[in-house]
Amino acid sequence: MSLRYDPEWFALAGPKLETQSEVLPIHDIATRRSRYAQLFVRSTYAPPADINIDTFKTPASDGHEVVVYRVSKKTETETAYSSRTPAVLHIHGGGFISVHAKDVLPSLVPYVRESGIPIFSVDYRWAPENPFPTPVEDCWSGLLFLHSRSEELGIDVSRIAVMGESAGGGLAAGLALLARDRNLSPALAKQILIYPMLDDRTITDRSGGLAVFSINDVITGWAAYIGEAMGTDNVSPIAAPARVGHVAGLPSLYLDVGQLDLFLGEDVAYARKFLEAHIQTELHVYPGVIHAFQRWAPTSQVVKQVFVNRLRAITTIEAPEG
Repeated sequence: MSLRYDPEWFALAGPKLETQSEVLPIHDIATRRSRYAQLFVRSTYAPPADINIDTFKTPASDGHEVVVYRVSKKTETETAYSSRTPAVLHIHGGGFISVHAKDVLPSLVPYVRESGIPIFSVDYRWAPENPFPTPVEDCWSGLLFLHSRSEELGIDVSRIAVMGESAGGGLAAGLALLARDRNLSPALAKQILIYPMLDDRTITDRSGGLAVFSINDVITGWAAYIGEAMGTDNVSPIAAPARVGHVAGLPSLYLDVGQLDLFLGEDVAYARKFLEAHIQTELHVYPGVIHAFQRWAPTSQVVKQVFVNRLRAITTIEAPEG
């Protein structure tokens, strides 16, 4: 039997996606930025009454000030901490070339409200103006910020997870590799990777014509991020984590992806490396849905289920053994 869309999800998402189905030419970054900007409500977002959004700045290695947003429950920031909590360092998607951290803060609120765990989101610099390694180094600066300010922030540095979607998932995976290779202590506790963009060699589109993120977008993003090295043997695993030779020493992994997502193959292959290395791994493949599927049908059962699974991944952050 051939692959098909999840019927309930498609009934809700199909009409919306038809207006987003135009495939843009490769390397047309300006139009992509304009299109992505239209998907988000900018500047006017007011958080719910029980949620705080705070803004911090921390220096990158080159002197640039990296903005880090904190989304937290008001009870966490207005009362003294009786014990330190886990924390999530979030890295947003956008094909390495677009979207601001503040644009995705509303999507983080339900996880914070239900878990009580603060999420910090890094506003990293975009490619191609700032190619690899600048975006992942900005994320590293965000991680060091959590470590250096942990007492003030009330977080347990042994229970920090990195989380990201799409290109942000790739950056989160790259950050986990960077933290391992730089001997971050305490080590990261978990990776929560949401349909991550991991492999610059991806050339197959599985979306069945309803792509809001096409293979042209993939090529454009990777070319902006790693330039002429794309597809060669000269690509660092920090940039394209699918290329990593071994995963020993990396934190536990949660990964989810739609079966019609163009990143399915690379994501499942990446999770398999963790399974074979006997690293705690939770992998979900959702039949009948494409990349970024939750945006287009938030009331569908598959989206409700993915929220439950991601929430559980957040609420079960534990310090690594050893």
